[in-house]
Amino acid sequence: MKYQLRLPFLVCSLLLSLGYSPLVRAQQAAVQPLLADPGRARQGRPAAALRGNATTLTLPFFEDFAGQREGGPSPDRWQGGQVLINERFAQAPPSRGVATFDGFDALGRPYAAISTYGPTDSLTSHAIDLSGRNPADSVLLSFFWQAGTIVRSPSSNLSSRRVGIQLEFLSNTGTWDKVWEALSTGVRTPFQQKFVAVDQAKYLHAGFRFRFSTSGSRSGTFDAWNLDYILLDRGRSARRVSYSDVVLSAPLTSLLKRYSAMPPWQFNAAPNPTLELNDSTFTTFNNLDLGTPPVPFSWRGVVRTLPGGAERQFVVGDTILNAGTRQFPIRGSVRNTPLTISGSTRVQHSIYLNLLTSGDLRKAPNDTVRRTTEFSDYFAYDDGSAEGTTSINPNSNAATSRAVRFNLNRPDQVTSLRVYYAGTTAVGVPVPATISVTFSVWDVGADGLPAAQPKATKTLTLPTTVDSTRWRVITFDQPVPVSGSFFIGYTQPATSFLIRFGLDLNTQQPRQTFYDRDASAPWLPVVTGSPLMRPVMNGVVTSTRSSAAEAAVRLYPNPSSGLVQVQGRYLGATALDALGRTVWQQPAADAGKAQLDLRQLPAGVYLLRLTLPGGLVSTQRLVLQP
Repeated sequence: MKYQLRLPFLVCSLLLSLGYSPLVRAQQAAVQPLLADPGRARQGRPAAALRGNATTLTLPFFEDFAGQREGGPSPDRWQGGQVLINERFAQAPPSRGVATFDGFDALGRPYAAISTYGPTDSLTSHAIDLSGRNPADSVLLSFFWQAGTIVRSPSSNLSSRRVGIQLEFLSNTGTWDKVWEALSTGVRTPFQQKFVAVDQAKYLHAGFRFRFSTSGSRSGTFDAWNLDYILLDRGRSARRVSYSDVVLSAPLTSLLKRYSAMPPWQFNAAPNPTLELNDSTFTTFNNLDLGTPPVPFSWRGVVRTLPGGAERQFVVGDTILNAGTRQFPIRGSVRNTPLTISGSTRVQHSIYLNLLTSGDLRKAPNDTVRRTTEFSDYFAYDDGSAEGTTSINPNSNAATSRAVRFNLNRPDQVTSLRVYYAGTTAVGVPVPATISVTFSVWDVGADGLPAAQPKATKTLTLPTTVDSTRWRVITFDQPVPVSGSFFIGYTQPATSFLIRFGLDLNTQQPRQTFYDRDASAPWLPVVTGSPLMRPVMNGVVTSTRSSAAEAAVRLYPNPSSGLVQVQGRYLGATALDALGRTVWQQPAADAGKAQLDLRQLPAGVYLLRLTLPGGLVSTQRLVLQP
């Protein structure tokens, strides 16, 4: 298929709406919202559970979404809703856990096609018995809300498209009345607190319910909102905007200093494995009391091996807060508890708050934060979740590449890559049903960037439409020996549309790790988030590449008309084109023969990869002439 050489106006408009300009350089690669989240199908609760029970609740009604597994809302308090309960999408929330109105249904699917606006998500409480109450009881509903997520701000509300969030009360006649709304100004906001009085007689009945709902783009997480810390109770005043509660509000940072996951043999091969652990793992708590806070309080951080390992303390502390102190970091070094890792292991580290005064709103889930680290067969910078997607700037004239660097403690072999693929985005340009992407392993060149040519490649044909598969495994034809440092990544063909991969926006990779390259231009650093790209290792120690052994294998004539002689012993041969794609594989019956017949290949420059005895690989440049 031939692709247009210039981006049509509609494509430019779409990409600009995603925060991308076709004129920017590669280091400003686009960050886009998710178009679907199939993982929600596994996280969501069964339909029967979402409907909840028929029990009528009583005051107080309190929900801070803390301590809940990611997925649908709790059926104990909510009749149903398409919101995602999570700790990933909010920016600086009041407490751990929020309800994100992300524009997907309960199974993680968009509601409609691109460019469609209308109703999206909702969250409805169970019935709450307010019978016998009167306006003098001062029943108030309070909550914190945020426009936008860590991915982007919502679109601006226009007369032609409503983008906003609203609150409705169920009256005693069965009608839903809108009592509050916030319309988007196109700006991501901090969390804001809102009080709404429940003081009209028509709401003071045994079957009272309240419902939040949003409107916006129905094609993905373009117009998302967050909700947190909801309280409905009597005897309240809108002038009292604080609570006797101190809560943890930030996820716990990684157990490891460089990675979020690594193979156990690589951890143990470090000169001092303790230095692989994080010297400053931390969380943050919010003091929601503007007056005298609950004092004193203490904290304790522990590490344990799952499933039943004993807890070992890595940090302990206490403090007395001054009145008005809102945030306080808690940090400690997990190097204080050196780990012994043998085989595949899961390690959990946690921080607990211990408030020494009581508070009627204090909930235990908000006083604990945990994180689990995998010591398995792969390296990862990401935390395993994609809040958005990222892509290389499209180039309709030439191929473009992306690479991520990993550093080893001992020689190893890459057997495969795991990547989170999120489909493509295009408007107004022809898109084939599939797209071929070449995944690669590079050595590190003298300049610290990927070597001029990859040492191993594998081409995978991917569907251009979004489907239920996200994590893809790309297995190389044979294990790829690596030592010191190496890069993994991919090369996409010349195209006019975005090829999207998952991006973890809660984890920032180390500097000089993540690079993009446009055609033959230099590699340029990317500084946003961590792409979900993981090398899978097998733990086999390979010999350091022997220049003497490689020198024993020589190609001639070079340049050649197609019949190439090999001087020296080898086991098999593969030819790669300039993009690192395999274009010729030596037939098994000819393996090791002194002559290679490459006359079927067009003239050009190739890399001939020869597998040598002992697992070494010799890669040599070969020029074929007409």
